[in-house]
Amino acid sequence: MKTVKLPFIQRRVGLIYLGAFLAIISFSVVAFASSVTITNSNDAGYQGVYVQDNGYYSVTNTNYYVVEAAQSATSQPLAWSNGATGYVNALVAGDWDLAFSLTINAGGLTSHTYTITVTSTASSGATSTLYTFQFTSPASITAGQTMTIIWDTGSTTWTAPAALTITIA
Repeated sequence: MKTVKLPFIQRRVGLIYLGAFLAIISFSVVAFASSVTITNSNDAGYQGVYVQDNGYYSVTNTNYYVVEAAQSATSQPLAWSNGATGYVNALVAGDWDLAFSLTINAGGLTSHTYTITVTSTASSGATSTLYTFQFTSPASITAGQTMTIIWDTGSTTWTAPAALTITIA
């Protein structure tokens, strides 16, 4: 019987036993790898965006853009209108803005004034409120309708926060 000397432990093992051992290990790794599933979790967010609400609204498409053209602020509370855009403050060309889509889901209160509060969390863990903005829900809820909310950061330079928390109450 042929033997092989194993490194590090300086023992000799029969070639047949080593082959059987390697076959068992290979089969075990393949069996484990084929049974593992990876589930991505996204806490309603992009780049650490968390939404706190009662389930009647959802937030998607959170992005940072450079303002192309000036825009006046929207009067508050903004009346809900499918496809509308609410400007939290006046937009200044060249500044960075934070924009997101707000989608209404079934079950929300009708003709109710909601307040959106956006809080930033820095990588240090320090939090600060970026803004609050109010809108009034429609008299009749149609799930799936969206509005875009845009806030001018007031700066031509912007470091995205480690996390944003968007509270709708």
